[in-house]
Amino acid sequence: MKAADYLDAVRSLPLGSLQELTGGLPFVVLSPHPDDETLGAGGLMAAARAAGQRADVVVITDGSGSHPRSLLYPRPRLVELRRNELEQAAALLGLPSGHITHLGLPDTQAPRSGPAFEAAVSEITAMVRSSGAAALFTTWDSDPHCDHVATARMAETVRDRIGGLRLWAYPVWGWHLDPSGAVEAPPPRGLRIDISRHRAAKRAALEAHASQMTDLISDDPDGFRFSAPTLAPFLGRFEYFIEIAP
Repeated sequence: MKAADYLDAVRSLPLGSLQELTGGLPFVVLSPHPDDETLGAGGLMAAARAAGQRADVVVITDGSGSHPRSLLYPRPRLVELRRNELEQAAALLGLPSGHITHLGLPDTQAPRSGPAFEAAVSEITAMVRSSGAAALFTTWDSDPHCDHVATARMAETVRDRIGGLRLWAYPVWGWHLDPSGAVEAPPPRGLRIDISRHRAAKRAALEAHASQMTDLISDDPDGFRFSAPTLAPFLGRFEYFIEIAP
């Protein structure tokens, strides 16, 4: 299936509700890097918190690869900055302090197998169980980023170990696939939700990730920054969630 057709089908998913996605119960969002949770599921989390529903975030990597040549923000300072940005973003979405777990794996090195993978899966599984989550949200496994694919693999393994846990995927970099390229997946099933009431909170939360959205870190010419086109898919009225069947 061509990427353009697949993504059009995602945009046309049936309109659903927070209740249909989560059952009104706690849920966990897996984020490969600090900011993916806000990009893909910020409106979902804001809606849940407005309804008094528990939401937690597990961040897989430390995000330290976004500005590798910065002298002003060497790795320890950049890691601290990105953690602080996520704390601010989460607060703007309504998440209480203490509802973010950092696995702290190196950026671009999230594992897909082996002991480090098993350790990450065990930690996520324990967190999901302790929170009472009935649903898990992760990045789409066709996102063209190694950490996003690894996070999706972790999520599938956690789902397989916890009976009854529903698994949903949200695209991030998948929105920017080559339209003529192929997506090796069946036609998507899932839901889109209207986040109109929470768009302002989501936008403020995105702005809290200043290292990714602005020239805050100005001394790395190869450093990452969102542009208007790359950010556009996340500023609309809807968020999109693909159901990942067992």
